[in-house]
Amino acid sequence: MGARCGNGTRRRVAVAGAVLVALALAGGCGGPDTIERDPASRPAGSAPGDPAGLEALQTKFGFYARDTCYSGDPAEVYSRCGRFATEVRNALPQVERDAPAAAGRAAATAEVLDRFAASGCEPPPGTAGGGDPATCGPLFGEVQGQVQELVGAVGTRD
Repeated sequence: MGARCGNGTRRRVAVAGAVLVALALAGGCGGPDTIERDPASRPAGSAPGDPAGLEALQTKFGFYARDTCYSGDPAEVYSRCGRFATEVRNALPQVERDAPAAAGRAAATAEVLDRFAASGCEPPPGTAGGGDPATCGPLFGEVQGQVQELVGAVGTRD
């Protein structure tokens, strides 16, 4: 027959197990998100004027220029371009930071994107539909024109 443990031994094993679990859980609290990083180790594009940030922006704009929403018939494509509009809108702060000479063009693009959305034309990303074609088609044509001028000002990279 095996050795029997008394109540005191079981309690010590249970307490030791609980302490080990608590230490394991607490060990995850000081992960990389809480560590102060050296500013020189920031990801590319995080500092104004960083050439890597401009290259990343130009690569992104290269993808935009190949999208159907960039140059398709605005009356036909606007209802499927919510994601495109959102992605362009999300890139505008990066234009201001990494291509400051195009900041005015970014502001004009933001203005027409806002009018497009305020007119009920911009469907949520991943959905189709939205707005009156007589209003939204021409407005999306303005969006395309501004985005094309913005892409021309910033440049593209394949």
